[in-house]
Amino acid sequence: MTTTTGYLRRTRRSLHRRDPLVRHADRIEARCFSLLLAVLVALVPVAVWLSATMWTSQLAISEQQHAERTTVTATLDETAASDATGWGETVQFASAPATWEWNKSQRHAVIKVDGMLPAGSDVQVWVDKDTGEYADPPLSTFAAKFTAVLAGVALWTFTATVLVSMFALVRWRLDSHRSREWSREIEAFLGSTSSH
Repeated sequence: MTTTTGYLRRTRRSLHRRDPLVRHADRIEARCFSLLLAVLVALVPVAVWLSATMWTSQLAISEQQHAERTTVTATLDETAASDATGWGETVQFASAPATWEWNKSQRHAVIKVDGMLPAGSDVQVWVDKDTGEYADPPLSTFAAKFTAVLAGVALWTFTATVLVSMFALVRWRLDSHRSREWSREIEAFLGSTSSH
């Protein structure tokens, strides 16, 4: 079985045109492999640039959402009901109608809570600073940074997977071509020796 070192050595030898043992298919494979490595290396700064761009935009979204939303204390009107739909759920997510005060008036909404809380429990909820209406929690700084890094890694990984798959297909076709060439040459050789 060919090791990585052996494959790289063979690839480097295949790039030398004067080697009589190197076939045309070997040179094509070597060039494709070199191109693959070059593109994978070139993709690194692209992935870093994407992460940096996403980092800035996601942090801006997080800051904007924190500026537009605030927390208030709400009281559950009913016992929270589980939102779990799968069998054997271990993490409890629940929702319940709740009421809170906003500018001397009451607001009502079905809110999400972390567990099966009874009616009358006080919970902290996020609301819009202008209207007092129920809102989703703002994007956290950690989530913004994680999303940015994940975008760059995902780009590089997806592109690398596609390129490696394409190289594997090219190598398979070249191996098939080499195998047919070897078969023809062996048949020609055996035919020439049997004729003497």
